[in-house]
Amino acid sequence: MEECRRPFRAVVFSGLGEGEFYVSIYSRGFRLKLGITPYPGTLNARLVEDDVRDFNDCLSRIRGVRVDPPPIPGAKLAPVIAYKASVSGYPAWIVRPMITVYKRDVVELIADVRLRDLLGLSDGSTIEIYLDDPR
Repeated sequence: MEECRRPFRAVVFSGLGEGEFYVSIYSRGFRLKLGITPYPGTLNARLVEDDVRDFNDCLSRIRGVRVDPPPIPGAKLAPVIAYKASVSGYPAWIVRPMITVYKRDVVELIADVRLRDLLGLSDGSTIEIYLDDPR
């Protein structure tokens, strides 16, 4: 899986503004399963066209961590699969909700800090995503 040990390029964009809400709901599960207290929000990035297929192929080959939603009566929530990664050298987790409006070219990332601030990112910034320990 040497092809999975390379950086995958993606362009930062503003999401739908729901990341804070969902990260907050799943926060306890992220702490228990991933060992981090996540910043309440996601960093959204769209993979460059050449990297979409390879990224998703590599992601499918590594084991993710399933984070179940808390029981909230009447809420339609689904598990999230998280994959250890790094963004421009900083440790992060790729989160793939089982219910999402995004296509496979979008990567949602969480970390224990606001990645936009830490890395000086704005919409249109290019980041490099590395998958952690791709087997």
